Amino acid sequence: MVPFQDLVWFVSQQLDSEQRDNMEQFIRQHHDVFALSQVVVVNNSDMRMSNSAVRRNQMTVIFTTGLHDPIMEVTNKVLLGKHFYLAVFMMMGKVANMEDVYEICQFLNDNQYENSLLYFESMDGINQIYGARQYPSYEIENRTDLQKFMKTKISQVTNAVHDVGGYRFATPMREDAPHLFRVGDRYEGSTYRIINTFVDHLNGSFKQLELPPDALGGRAVNMKQTLQLVRDRQVQFVAHAYALFMPDDDLEKSYPLLVVPWCLMVPLYNSVSTYFYALQPFDTTVWFFVLAAFMLLSWLELLWLRLGRGLGHSRGRGSAGVTTALLNSFCYIINIATGRQLLQPPLLRFLLLLAVFFHGFFLSANYTSTLGSILTVNLFHAQLNTMDDLLRAQLPVMIIDYEMEFLLQLHKELPAGFIKLLRPVDSGVFAQHQMQFNSSFAYFVTEDSWQFLDEQQRHLKQRQFKFSDICFGSFHLAYPMQRDCSLWRDLEYYTFRVHSSGLLYYYARLSFESALHAGIVHRLQERNEYTSAGLQHLAIAFIMLLAMSALAFIVFIIELLTRFQF
Repeated sequence: MVPFQDLVWFVSQQLDSEQRDNMEQFIRQHHDVFALSQVVVVNNSDMRMSNSAVRRNQMTVIFTTGLHDPIMEVTNKVLLGKHFYLAVFMMMGKVANMEDVYEICQFLNDNQYENSLLYFESMDGINQIYGARQYPSYEIENRTDLQKFMKTKISQVTNAVHDVGGYRFATPMREDAPHLFRVGDRYEGSTYRIINTFVDHLNGSFKQLELPPDALGGRAVNMKQTLQLVRDRQVQFVAHAYALFMPDDDLEKSYPLLVVPWCLMVPLYNSVSTYFYALQPFDTTVWFFVLAAFMLLSWLELLWLRLGRGLGHSRGRGSAGVTTALLNSFCYIINIATGRQLLQPPLLRFLLLLAVFFHGFFLSANYTSTLGSILTVNLFHAQLNTMDDLLRAQLPVMIIDYEMEFLLQLHKELPAGFIKLLRPVDSGVFAQHQMQFNSSFAYFVTEDSWQFLDEQQRHLKQRQFKFSDICFGSFHLAYPMQRDCSLWRDLEYYTFRVHSSGLLYYYARLSFESALHAGIVHRLQERNEYTSAGLQHLAIAFIMLLAMSALAFIVFIIELLTRFQF
């Protein structure tokens, strides 16, 4: 009892008075000897020991009269999540028929009490301890040699080493790139390789469980059907890693492989006119302050001109007029030389122009640098990056039908306009459109799947899709498995080693190459409509040059006509 920190008693209400007296005396003796914290449960099936103050290392004792005793169902529910730990089922009456023992052993096997014991006394007064062994096949074990059994189990639990003796784990194996997909006569995938290596480590293998075809007659995975197989206890754990589900009383997650955001992948559109790229280096607010600074500086220049005239300064030594004042202000703002030099500026004006110099220097340097980046690196497209962008664009969003149910349960405050854009479809239809990068839709995608899909377009100058900031939470990528699966601890320790070795990232790189070889994905071809900056983007400069030249010519003609008239 030393390794245990808590002792939990489940007491049947069907015990007779003699059995109850013996049970109470037994509990008192344990309390006097071991002084452990104790919990007594009689009929509270709503309680969950995994959510209570009871610590991890616990021992459970169940006083029962047989399989049909209500305390058996209470025990099964209260201990959800803790069937792995040692539990001793004590049959209070003498056993006349061994079928009663076999029924309870079957109950232990069905509910994953692999490390538990069944104590009973036969009619001839012999005390015996039985248990159920699950792998490689169901077997009732005589565990009366308790010391030998405990030594074997402690070694197995400490080292997290199970030998299932060639047991074949049933699981669906459908198309679910990048996690699992078929290449020729074998299966590949980033998370499939991990779970397959784990099963090999257990000395086991997978047995394919057939599912109905998808809506297109293909083999796309339907995770709703797959999770139901786990709940119905037809599958111990699934070869498909999945993130978008919540554990319940019948369904558990393995230790997570990753934490993945669930967001939208949205198409990139080449819809911004190339004549307005010159405005992109600065935000609207910055342009507002630039214009305000120009107007303020022009006002100061005009004020300086007014004061100069009022003090009788010669026109040649001050500003040349309103036109010159505006031109000088423009030159100061963009940090270029003015038409006339100031030979002897007053101290106040010198300090003012010094401040304007720093303003113009950093403004022009930043603008030139940013515009250079736009012309050499960035491409001209409007990006959908927020929920408001998506609603303005009215872009339909494709989602798998059962994942839409999950989304609406999780987020009840979604905008009504966004819900109208959702297009729920079968998983086969969804996979076909998403894999082919159909730009008529946005798609729900987890980050690990996006990294796989993004490899198709990584070489392109202009990518066709991007991973947006429209996200709906982060979830654990894990293997769905039965609640209280006896292999949970083994898979947990194995996942620790996967994390420390970087095995998942290695398999993720290999999975894309395998999918490419199988024709599931392709390297996308460059699209001509997406172009980087070229001569056509300099048209605005030539247009401005021609427009200003034409305006100057008109002014020149007006000046000539005015001179000839006078």
